[in-house]
Amino acid sequence: MGVTLETVDGRLAMRSDGDAPGSGVAIDLGTIDVRSLGGHPLVRAVGRGVGTVVDATAGLGGDAWILAASGRSVVAIERHALMHALLDDALAHARSTPALAHVAARITLMHADARHALAEAARGAWSILVDPMFPPKSKSALAPRDIRLVKEAVGDDPDAAELLAAALATTAARIIVKRPHEAPPLGGPAHHVIESRLVRYDIYDRPHLMPRP
Repeated sequence: MGVTLETVDGRLAMRSDGDAPGSGVAIDLGTIDVRSLGGHPLVRAVGRGVGTVVDATAGLGGDAWILAASGRSVVAIERHALMHALLDDALAHARSTPALAHVAARITLMHADARHALAEAARGAWSILVDPMFPPKSKSALAPRDIRLVKEAVGDDPDAAELLAAALATTAARIIVKRPHEAPPLGGPAHHVIESRLVRYDIYDRPHLMPRP
C-alpha cells in the first residue's frame, strides 16, 4: 500500500491509498511547541557556534522549525519528492501566517539527496544534523499517524552510514546524529551525547574546523 497526496482545506496532505479521500494529514508547523527553547536538547546539541545549521533529513520539518525558532538559519534538505512537497506547502503556509513568518523566513528548503548535496549546501555551515529513519522497535506503542505515513512513504534508510560519511566530508565543525536510545552509534563513539526523553543526540566535533575566537 502506498501514500497519496491530496488537498484538504487548501493544504497539501498525505494519506494511505486505502484511507478515505479527504482524510489526509498535512504538516502544521504552527503546532510545534517552541517555548523555552534554550533548554531544548536539540538546541543544546547544536550549541552556540556561528553559522548555518543544515538539517540533512528534513522529513516533517520539526527539527528545522525548532532550530529556526531558536534563531538559527537552517538549510533543510529532503530527498523524497512527496515529503518535500508536503514540507514546501507547510512552509508556504507558515510564511503567509504573521505569527509564523519570521521563523519560516529562516528556513531554506532543498529537494536533493543530501549525500550528494552536502558538499555545497554545508559550505560555511556550523553544524549538520543527520536524522535517519529510526529502526523499528521490537515492542513499542503505536506511532502517531503522521509518523506511520512517513515510514510508509519513505521506507528505511539503508544508506544512513553513507549520509554520515558525506556530512563528515564537509567543513562543518559539528555533526549531530539523532538516534533512538537503544540504537548503537551510527558513527562510532560520540565525543558528547545529549539525552532527551525519547531520543539521544550523538555529537561529533572537529576542533580543527571550529572558528578561532
